[in-house]
Amino acid sequence: MSHSPATSPPAVKTESWENEGGSIERIELADSLGVVRHMTETYSVGGFRYSNLADAIAQARRMTKLESELL
Repeated sequence: MSHSPATSPPAVKTESWENEGGSIERIELADSLGVVRHMTETYSVGGFRYSNLADAIAQARRMTKLESELL
């Protein structure tokens, strides 16, 4: 019985820009596998980061109050 030699998938030529952030094929693969991208907004106050705006505002108020007490 003869076996066919193992062949690798054909090489896909990529454009130079595709090496900067991934190719469209990866996005399509991720979609087909159910991978979901989430964008999260963050807020910075001083050296702290918050994902909740109300928490960031509360921290900013605390910092403002503390600064006014030190003066």
